[in-house]
Amino acid sequence: MAVLDQHAYYELEVLRTVEKNSRLNTRAAAGKLGVSLKLAHEILKRMVQRGWLHVAVIHSRRWDYFLTPTGVQEKSRLTLEFLDFSLLFYREARSRSAWLCRRLQESGQRQVALLGANELAEIATLGLREWGLDLMAIYDQTAALDNAHHRFLGIPVTPVSALPKETRRPVIVCLYNAQQPMNGRYLPATIPAQNNFYWIFGMD
Repeated sequence: MAVLDQHAYYELEVLRTVEKNSRLNTRAAAGKLGVSLKLAHEILKRMVQRGWLHVAVIHSRRWDYFLTPTGVQEKSRLTLEFLDFSLLFYREARSRSAWLCRRLQESGQRQVALLGANELAEIATLGLREWGLDLMAIYDQTAALDNAHHRFLGIPVTPVSALPKETRRPVIVCLYNAQQPMNGRYLPATIPAQNNFYWIFGMD
């Protein structure tokens, strides 16, 4: 199964960020990419050495980064590469989610919930409609207990903390690692797996 090249993902994010704002330091890059300070430093250093970025040292605590002509070309190339991957992701997710919905429907299930309010959840709902499954709830990490107005696809979004622990209703997991979105059964460390969880990817 195809996966995103992690370093290419980091590099594209840096190029996108620098294009919008030249004031990027190692700490900001680490926060943006979700990596350690050491790795962020290595990524920026490598991109400068490759000639993708030009760095201007304003003073010891401020280094400004600018896209070079080569950096602009690389950003275009990486963007096209990830657009191609996005099409692959959509096709694969559409096929696999429909297969999963069919499997649930044929096993006698009629009602399901989704874990995640994102583009993968949008794709999954196409399979739900195709196989006549009713979407009863959507759970997401961004939802707050006191926010009754948070809705997705017209349905109120419930915090993950309210996810029932003892239920036979299938929960289709739509959360994924942005760097490797089609790689196995992903769950954030803060969400324990349950027996009624079904993954779109990783159910082979």
